[in-house]
Amino acid sequence: MFLVPRPGTDQPLCFATVARDITRARRAAAELERAAKAKDDFLAMLGHELRNPLAPVVSALDILRMPGSDLATRDWAIAVMQRQIKHMVRLIDDLLDVSRITHGKISLTRAPLAIRAILDHAVEAAMPLMEERRHRLTVEVEPPSLAVDGDATRLVEVFVNLLNNAARYTPEEGVIEVTAERDGPEILVWVRDNGMGMPPGLVQNAFGLFVQGDRALDRSSGGLGIGLTMVRNLVQLHGGIVEAHSAGLGRGSEFLVRLPAWDGESAEAAGGAAEEKGADRPREPHRVLIVDDSIDLAEGIAALLTDAGHDVRTAYDGTSGLDVAAEFCPDVVLLDVGLPGLNGYEVADRLREIPGVEEARIVAITGYGQESDKAQAKSHGFDDHVVKPVSFEKLQTVIAASRRHAPRA
Repeated sequence: MFLVPRPGTDQPLCFATVARDITRARRAAAELERAAKAKDDFLAMLGHELRNPLAPVVSALDILRMPGSDLATRDWAIAVMQRQIKHMVRLIDDLLDVSRITHGKISLTRAPLAIRAILDHAVEAAMPLMEERRHRLTVEVEPPSLAVDGDATRLVEVFVNLLNNAARYTPEEGVIEVTAERDGPEILVWVRDNGMGMPPGLVQNAFGLFVQGDRALDRSSGGLGIGLTMVRNLVQLHGGIVEAHSAGLGRGSEFLVRLPAWDGESAEAAGGAAEEKGADRPREPHRVLIVDDSIDLAEGIAALLTDAGHDVRTAYDGTSGLDVAAEFCPDVVLLDVGLPGLNGYEVADRLREIPGVEEARIVAITGYGQESDKAQAKSHGFDDHVVKPVSFEKLQTVIAASRRHAPRA
């Protein structure tokens, strides 16, 4: 250790301390560089993953505009657009979900659930990718009555992510195996594949946010690197544990989910638990007002609801929406929040003051989907909060829940 005066002072300067400070500064700089690279890599992945489904949508639209296209071609183009848009919605939902989950903003709706039914729903959702790659899938649950106390939607999400992960990293005609068994107070569910496997370093960090294995330029494996983070956090919310195992590159991977077993007398089959409630409710015509500054969206929804037998009006700003509401007296108002000028919250407040509209069902149709957004909508008198894009079935469901169950004369 050497001591020399600090420049301009009589205080000693320790070379060892200086060397330590320099080392720390270098480590901090290296960490910042790694973080910046991770951000850039993620943005590149996000751009790639969103552009991929957009490309066939654009092509399908071009085909629909071609004169003389036959019915089969039109059906094919529509199916392509539906499939790819669903994929984009899932990507965006995953990004929002991982934020909510990691900040503890997810609550579970628990019930006794049959593991077999949960796995069947997950397989159904993951099957398109496995069929595309001609994977051989086996599912074994022993005994078939195995059950957990959990949230059906979230547990299906866990196993969809694990199955999609296995499918992405398993070559064509590979094997994916799912097995479930009882082990004392726990249920063990294994998802195994004979795919590319993982090196030890990746196994240890498999559940980290945005962590992925090496990818080829074509990124044929897809994904944003957030699915396993969601799996870990959702399993932990259920009081369980998830583990990753691999014997190395080229030797496949195994993911083990440990969940507390349900020892009650019966378990629900989870059938339809992840689907929209009220799908089979009778569809009665209603007066519906749509207020949205996106003219294309408003007119598109209006056309669908008119075809379904509803009496529909549209407005494209808040002030016009209030004027139409006063004249039309709607049963249901589908109201965008982000309106120019008079925003949706202000419109909702004023709607409750219009004679004949006080009991209308006001539904927020919006791109804002955080829990704070839902709470704010509720505080302004909204009866429901639906995040765009919204399916026609969901529209029918929220309309059917109107306090007014019959069309007005």
